[in-house]
Amino acid sequence: MLKFLLTAALLAAGGAAQAQQATVTFKTSDGCRLEAFYLAPSSSPFVFINTHGLGSSKNEWGLFQEELKKLGFGYLSLDLRGHNASQSCGGKKTDYKKFSKEDWNKASLDIEAAAGWLNKKGTSPASMVFCGASIGANLSLKAAVEGQLKPAALILLSPGLEYAGVGAEEYFSSPWNFKILVSAAGNDPYAWQSSMKLVKSSGGKARPADFVNGGSGHGVNMLKNPRVTSGILRWASKL
Repeated sequence: MLKFLLTAALLAAGGAAQAQQATVTFKTSDGCRLEAFYLAPSSSPFVFINTHGLGSSKNEWGLFQEELKKLGFGYLSLDLRGHNASQSCGGKKTDYKKFSKEDWNKASLDIEAAAGWLNKKGTSPASMVFCGASIGANLSLKAAVEGQLKPAALILLSPGLEYAGVGAEEYFSSPWNFKILVSAAGNDPYAWQSSMKLVKSSGGKARPADFVNGGSGHGVNMLKNPRVTSGILRWASKL
């Protein structure tokens, strides 16, 4: 009986361990070492690749990650190159404050690398959702269009027609087979106007972009409103 109880306890502990967030690292195709938070999905096949805004880090996704976990979604929230714990490219220190337009555009490789890491762990691109905030939204869009691994969906929080030289309009004019959700707040004029233009431009596509009103704030700050988060996750639950 004691042996049975010990075995059950070990199995339960193992299950609990599998449900915990882990800190992982991987490299991009151009040699940048990235750090990310990873949680495997439980009751859903989908894994969100979360990409933060300029000057921020993977830590900004904390509240959203908790909601994803509650619904059984997995996530991989990364530090972009030059940010927080991802400050080594080609063995040299890198800092986003010194990035050129070309450097920023290369950062879409970070999201492609995240998708590649997930794919090697057995996650199909058809079970990936690229979710980005601010410049992370633009980079997620760029990675989805240019990368070899096409996600099931994109969630763009406060995208801009251009941030730090990373555009969005040209990628919205490209053909796509994934679903797109855009969210912006009315008190964030540039992101709101950019989002309206992007959503309108997708009208003639087989899969036009959907829109959720972000209420107030920019990027992940919109997710402080539970109604905004629930609206986004209701959309994701129908993928």
